[in-house]
Amino acid sequence: MKGCLITLELMDIEKHAKGYFEISQDPKLHEYVGNTIPKNIEEIKDLLGIYDELLINWMIIDRQTNRIIGIMRLSKPVMENNRLEAGESQRLHSNYWRKGHMKEAKALFYNHVFNELGVDVLYADVYEGNVNSIRSLESYGYKLIEVQKGIFKKADEEKKIFIYKLTKLDYLNR
Repeated sequence: MKGCLITLELMDIEKHAKGYFEISQDPKLHEYVGNTIPKNIEEIKDLLGIYDELLINWMIIDRQTNRIIGIMRLSKPVMENNRLEAGESQRLHSNYWRKGHMKEAKALFYNHVFNELGVDVLYADVYEGNVNSIRSLESYGYKLIEVQKGIFKKADEEKKIFIYKLTKLDYLNR
């Protein structure tokens, strides 16, 4: 999937591990998520292997530099209540925040997920404090459906987890 700024390319662990390791050194990438900065390429390969088992993954590649700048992840869709449902998440190196790269990646991603894969509903969760992710989800039509409390293990503290839902119709009507 190609846009003006980025290309979304299905993940290939051997091909993409080095580039994903490099962007994973950005501390801002890990501030509101459970994982930490990886120590070496083998740790990244192990992490990407777990992603590969559980998720469909696309690397976000900057078209100008041809470098990996992030990842889009989709849980493998499942049929629930007569609807095809999945979860989504993404990471983007902070050097590319608020420059249109994620906006374009999401447009390509949502078009593919809703129109090509036939997903009816997407879910996403965000820890409290992650204002940028919350704003981003809401700008695409996500609706807050639940607030849970959970332990943010990295900081060993209880935090709210906001659960969001996006239907294909809500996305198209935003």
